[in-house]
Amino acid sequence: MNHFTLTAILVSKDAIRFTPAGIPVMHCQLEHSGHANEVGVARKIQMNVEAITIGPIQKDLERMDLGAEAVFEGFLASKTLRNQSLVFHITHIQLKN
Repeated sequence: MNHFTLTAILVSKDAIRFTPAGIPVMHCQLEHSGHANEVGVARKIQMNVEAITIGPIQKDLERMDLGAEAVFEGFLASKTLRNQSLVFHITHIQLKN
């Protein structure tokens, strides 16, 4: 199962574009900082993640302010058939208070 959940801060977002079928798409960058336990040792984690919203979820991302923290859910997929870099496809956003 390919399910990814990440608590992160929205650090940038591109303008909305539309697919040839008229589906809204928005790219963004998320930043995560935290700690994870690896083999019994606390490890500091800091990373930027390239992400994308496709379809109605794009409206939730569009309304978010830069610097807002949220829990993002979705899945990971290759950027393109030729570019195997991973992109986080966001399917649900829950703002943190």
